Amino acid sequence: FFSSILHMAETGSEEVATQIQAVYRGHAQRRQTDKLKYDHNQKAVKDYLHQNNIPELMQHLLSLMTYHQPADPKAFMIEELTKIQTHKYADLVEDSDLTTMFEMIDVNKTEFISCGQIKNAMRNLGIPIPRVMSGIPETEKMDIKQWKQHIGANLDVLSGTRYAR
Repeated sequence: FFSSILHMAETGSEEVATQIQAVYRGHAQRRQTDKLKYDHNQKAVKDYLHQNNIPELMQHLLSLMTYHQPADPKAFMIEELTKIQTHKYADLVEDSDLTTMFEMIDVNKTEFISCGQIKNAMRNLGIPIPRVMSGIPETEKMDIKQWKQHIGANLDVLSGTRYAR
């Protein structure tokens, strides 16, 4: 094909410009079609990941692996996936951790913390505030029991997914 274009160019044919335009437009059209296919595939992958809670599952597994640092990561993941499947997995945040967190937030030792303090703590921990604060009025103050019930449940990355207990 390109040899015929070169031949036409050597002979001074006016068809050369038309041929080059056709090649360019065809290439541009194929690029656009490929981009649309890629965008569609990317959306399908994102939808699949979201529908199956894969980011939350991976976050849970990788957090456990980082914490426990098993000698055989593959066997550890298989064991943890089995626990998740039977809803017998361990929480990363234990009761004593929640108590410590509450005490650190309650700097004045009033045994209550405000929504503002909770939001600030969640922001510092990198935890999405809307997920944790859903259902809590802005004027609400929490004692340690409420803190453990509400925040503890929301710190579990698998809560609200199909993997939750």
